[in-house]
Amino acid sequence: MTSTEMEQGDSGQQSVMKAMFLFLGAFALYFFTHSPALDDIDAVQFAMGVRSFDLWHHQPHPPGYPLFIFFGWLGTRFFHIGTESSLYCASAFGGALFIAAWFSIIRVQFSERLAWWVASCLLITPVVWMTATKAVTDMLAAGFMSAELLAAICFLKQGKRGLIVWAALLGAAAAGTRPQLFPVVAIVLGIPLKKGCVNAKTWWFAYAVLVAGCLTWLLPMWYTQWQLRPDEPFWRVYPELAYGQWRWRLNLPSVYIGAGDWSPHYLGMRFVRHILGWFWKGFGFIQSPRVLAAGIVLTTCAVIAYFRFGREAIDQRFWRFHAPWLLVDIAIVVIALPGDQRYYLMVFPPLLVIMLRGFLPLPKPWNLAAICVPALLLYILVPLAIENQRDEAPAVRLVRYLEKLYPPSKRGNVLLVLPVVCRSAQWYAPQFKILDHVPTAEDEEVLRNAAAVFTDDLSLKRKDFYLIELAIFRRSMLIYPQNRRVRLYLVARRRSS
Repeated sequence: MTSTEMEQGDSGQQSVMKAMFLFLGAFALYFFTHSPALDDIDAVQFAMGVRSFDLWHHQPHPPGYPLFIFFGWLGTRFFHIGTESSLYCASAFGGALFIAAWFSIIRVQFSERLAWWVASCLLITPVVWMTATKAVTDMLAAGFMSAELLAAICFLKQGKRGLIVWAALLGAAAAGTRPQLFPVVAIVLGIPLKKGCVNAKTWWFAYAVLVAGCLTWLLPMWYTQWQLRPDEPFWRVYPELAYGQWRWRLNLPSVYIGAGDWSPHYLGMRFVRHILGWFWKGFGFIQSPRVLAAGIVLTTCAVIAYFRFGREAIDQRFWRFHAPWLLVDIAIVVIALPGDQRYYLMVFPPLLVIMLRGFLPLPKPWNLAAICVPALLLYILVPLAIENQRDEAPAVRLVRYLEKLYPPSKRGNVLLVLPVVCRSAQWYAPQFKILDHVPTAEDEEVLRNAAAVFTDDLSLKRKDFYLIELAIFRRSMLIYPQNRRVRLYLVARRRSS
């Protein structure tokens, strides 16, 4: 072994150690600052799915997210920790993997100096923090997909067949965590194969491993759901579940772009919520007018500096590798999902590359402007992280409020009509009688016999009822946008004249 090879080996070991250090630090940070309770309906569905995996009753909702549920089950089964803690652990693991993988990617494609800058900023980016500290699938999927990217880049540089196997398996893991990502991970796998000019046999082998990896989570999930309804033909079970989940989206303009009227106003607002949302929601610039102004100035200066001074051959290679999968990922979210920034997690590392590559190459002392990026992110994050770790979600606080009003022995006679926060009530206070819909004629007897009726839905107004607002629970949309404002009403019956 030559001295050059020994130096490269030592350098490789050091980079692995640094990535492991980042992984462990990020995992501890995210896990020990997680939300104190499940934040929304999706998180509760995942927790219910760990206890009883039933897609027919949305435990969780289709397409199932089987690997996330499996990780949650592992924690409860073998480490004997609670369901919520197990899911938080899986999400924190994904966040740590995301940070460590992108540190390694930037180190390989640029330099270690830039890798530390990007990883540090990514660690404290508000949307990354707020997703990694919650029991949702997005962070774990982003972590697996980032690791797939790293394996694909290493395969392109080294040509070792084992690396493309790792890339395929990590892509299958990302798809198993969020099945909607399958087209993206398939493109990621194809990029190094195309750029490496490999033979057809290697192409077939790589995609065979990807498909085989996906079948290891798809077939067991398919079979378990068929067992719940054996009268259904086996081949129809999962397609019916998946289509049933996506069908309702086709009529929602806020979710599916095809349901909109395609007017300039509609498309413009979708652009604002999705693309500009990277900055005002993802980076958190909307926290205050002062922060928004500072964020606009900082981003504008960084982009101008990047295109004026920072673009080099190394940047062109970076974008040629990442642009195909990135554009497909963005297109899927823009077309078929709402503008929640947790769906755009994979966008933020390239955005930070643009901002930091814009400032760092500037001559001294102008390159010191790069410190403004992590400084602003930290200024935005700290109060949000404190509130996120300290306060329960509005839906959970509503349930806690009702728990204080009624001891467990009296909750069976209290009816909760909760179309908005039904799942949180079912998880945290199942002793109450709970309806997840506005009462119909079939529910009249339940309404009459209830000692008290509460609701979170203003539409419950009827001729024989009126609503009394008891409380309102809210928090910042930057912590989690869904159900950030919830109202509790007492349903009072009008006296007959």
